[in-house]
Amino acid sequence: MSIREVEDYFVALIKARFARRVRAVESLPADWDDDTFRRILRQAPGVFVVFGGGDADPSFDEQGRPVIEGQWGFTAVTTHAGGELARRHGDQREIGAYEIVEVLTTLLHDHDVPGHGQMKLRSIKNLFTDGVEKQGASIYGVEFSLPMFVTPENGEQPDLGTFRTFHDDIDPAPKDGRVLASDITNLEQ
Repeated sequence: MSIREVEDYFVALIKARFARRVRAVESLPADWDDDTFRRILRQAPGVFVVFGGGDADPSFDEQGRPVIEGQWGFTAVTTHAGGELARRHGDQREIGAYEIVEVLTTLLHDHDVPGHGQMKLRSIKNLFTDGVEKQGASIYGVEFSLPMFVTPENGEQPDLGTFRTFHDDIDPAPKDGRVLASDITNLEQ
């Protein structure tokens, strides 16, 4: 499975486990902005899947594919009119952040992901900030590692076609939006 397919796999697995106890289970980028934060608050209680990249393993698998130690984060977000304690503990009407974290941990630790390996729990973190508290939310992160084979979705190496032209804008961070130099090289075939 590709990274995208693994992400989709986790979303489906978590949706099936929580059924209707959460409003949202979806994937998000690793870097959140204010719009992302507002959106997840509107969808609380929810679980959000984040692929955080991974460190390369110096070995390759038996088929010569590169291997990474993939980092997967699962973020539990709750809001509750009953206050901070109810956000963490939940009640008869709404699930709490602690229960989401506990279910995720038992569901995913040692879970075999088809075509890759076993998930291993790395940490559980309270992602409390003053801003989160002011918005009336509790946010916890559960992090796992997963050995992953880096493969395209269809399992085949992509055909990039003939490499004929290289273009580069040279200026790593232009303050005025203008690059200092530009280069185009045509390669003989």
